[in-house]
Amino acid sequence: MSKPERGKRAKGKNTALLSRLKSWFHTASARCCWILLLGWIILSLTLSLACAPERYALTVGSISRQTIAATKDVVDEIATQDAKRTAANAVEPSYRLNEGVSDMVLTTLSQIFDDLRKVQQYGLTLRNEDDTPDSVRTRTFSDEELQYAQTLLNTITLSRYQIITLLRAESADIETMISTVTTAVQNSLNTGIREGRVSEANSTIRQIVGYRVDISLNQNVLTTVLTAALQPNLVIDQDATDAARQRAMDAVEPVVYLQGQNIIRTGEIIRQNQYEVVRALGLLQDEKVDLSAYGGVLILTAMAVAILALLLRLLLPEALHEPRKTAVMVSVIAISTALCAVAVKLMQVYFAPLVLASMLATVLLGWKAGLPATVTMGVLLTGLAAGDSATSQAQLISTLLMLLIGGCFSVFFLHGRPQRLRTMVCGALVGVINIVCLIVLGLMTSINYSVLAPEALYALAGGIIAGIISVGLQPVFESVFNLATPSKLLELANPNHPLLRRLLLEASGTYHHAIIVANLAEAAAERIGANPILARTGAYFHDVGKLKRPQYFKENQVGDNPLDVPDPYVAAAIITSHTKDGVQLAQKYRLPIEIQQIIQEHHGDTPTMFFYHKALQMSDGKPVDIADFRYAGPRPSTKEAAIVMLADTIEAAVRSMPTHTPQSIQEAIERLVRGKLEDGQLSNCPLSLRDIDGICEAFNKVLNGAFHERIEYPKTEIPKRGAFMSEVEERSESPAAEEGSEPEAAHPSEENNGGASPREEKE
Repeated sequence: MSKPERGKRAKGKNTALLSRLKSWFHTASARCCWILLLGWIILSLTLSLACAPERYALTVGSISRQTIAATKDVVDEIATQDAKRTAANAVEPSYRLNEGVSDMVLTTLSQIFDDLRKVQQYGLTLRNEDDTPDSVRTRTFSDEELQYAQTLLNTITLSRYQIITLLRAESADIETMISTVTTAVQNSLNTGIREGRVSEANSTIRQIVGYRVDISLNQNVLTTVLTAALQPNLVIDQDATDAARQRAMDAVEPVVYLQGQNIIRTGEIIRQNQYEVVRALGLLQDEKVDLSAYGGVLILTAMAVAILALLLRLLLPEALHEPRKTAVMVSVIAISTALCAVAVKLMQVYFAPLVLASMLATVLLGWKAGLPATVTMGVLLTGLAAGDSATSQAQLISTLLMLLIGGCFSVFFLHGRPQRLRTMVCGALVGVINIVCLIVLGLMTSINYSVLAPEALYALAGGIIAGIISVGLQPVFESVFNLATPSKLLELANPNHPLLRRLLLEASGTYHHAIIVANLAEAAAERIGANPILARTGAYFHDVGKLKRPQYFKENQVGDNPLDVPDPYVAAAIITSHTKDGVQLAQKYRLPIEIQQIIQEHHGDTPTMFFYHKALQMSDGKPVDIADFRYAGPRPSTKEAAIVMLADTIEAAVRSMPTHTPQSIQEAIERLVRGKLEDGQLSNCPLSLRDIDGICEAFNKVLNGAFHERIEYPKTEIPKRGAFMSEVEERSESPAAEEGSEPEAAHPSEENNGGASPREEKE
């Protein structure tokens, strides 16, 4: 075949290929590919937003308005260098013996002493035969005599008063000084006089010989003599010293901020090393974007979309030829990923609706779509959890296990029977499967089951929520994509008790606070084996006393605060009366005694620390009796009342925190509960230390939602109680209590360990 013919054939092949490619762009398969490409872009944006760390505008020396945690392990270079310099400076210099210095010092000293003898001997020639020792000590000398004495000194220069001291000295004193000092100098040289410590050796020698040498000679002459004669015979070996210091620097471990560890806390003055660490993490607004992280997201989502396409090609090939089904799959996965990202960011990974994509894809398109959705979500959730600094490696493994097993079970359970009720039951069963997965991993890793229980509650909730959302989204997909599947809406019941309805209408802020406290109380009661229904119900009603004066409590205020009165005693009396008012309302509405007891005891006899703090500021140093600011009590006498007290305090305190990381929430819970213990508020209730640990763990797992910003509490210590509080003081002497009482409210917007909330106290 000739060359022109081969060129024509190649040109014809290229033309046919372009023609087929143009034809393919008009097919349904091409539209499916465009949908998959759009899905890749959406998923990349979702994961980028979820995994991208917040960027901050910081200035060295300014006060931080937020807490900043490390998004990955990072070395604090400045702190590391400071530590290395400290280690190097702590290394003592290495010395070497300078041969010949000792002989030179002794020779110089001998020459100086010879000159001193000459001056002293000259002084003897100036004396009269009838001079007494007293007259010698007070004798004066002419200028000519002093000048001549000065000419006798060849090795040292002495001042006028030093020469006079020598002229007045006795021969025995001079010889005693010479022999004593010479011996002391020889001993010092044998021990070694180090470079840079000559003055120290001078002082040491003077102290050694001071008891034998005449005081005038010691004070007036000896210092100058030793200064002129002494030299270090141990000089610094710079090479050995530098090597030792380098070894000390090399032994210093780098200062590392681990992933999730706080670099800067709210209220701290930003230091240079903190600023540089934040810069190294790429969290500064004026720094360039960390493209490597976003590059990883792009690759991960591309892999997820590719796996989805491959599995659909194997199990449901028609979906890649029907844009509607492809759009359903992409939409289901995109929505599920977004919801999981929100759950991971706001709560924790176990709370995420892990099997939502599996359930929706199965009920909408069948089991052959459910399995690809399950595997694809596994890939995406891996990146989502790995990009979240609060998710541990163990949680990531547990999440993947729950996703795969729960997703496969959902596909099997809903295959061919996607009824709404069955979808709800499936969600509940998946929650149970999640718990089983956690238990299995717990058995393999010997996990602490007191930690496992709250996580199991979240995992159970995640499965149930997946079922609920699935039922809710089914009609949306049916309407948008014209899919014919049996589905119905989920109905919620509203509380109808008259007192709760009054609370909702007249004090809505208090009502919503009560709802959150109820959730906390119920979780804690379930954790320790108390009555969760009583705890929840009591929490609903614990603040009904605020209905008498709802406008006096911060959460219900819209305009001015009527509690802005100058007298803190009056304000405290108004605030502390809401427990008594609540009991009266409970009696009027014939609530059970147990509920009345919770209402009466949920503050115990804690003080309203804001107004106590205000009274201290207004007292001009006069004593203030904290008893005037305490609730009437009594202290909680049941587990449920104590749980409500702790839930009420902790909900208010955590809501006031500027940031709500798992670590900060856990520290706040431990601090506030410890404050209640130290103040004796839990002394009358049958809670064990194990129960208190369980309550703290339950609260820590529940309080992962977002709270609006509140004012932090003033750090005012509660005064010591009297002798009747000896048992509480014994507790306060324990190591855990020595850390101090919890900080109290600096602004009346919360209820805390100090008594009435700043909400109640602020006008």
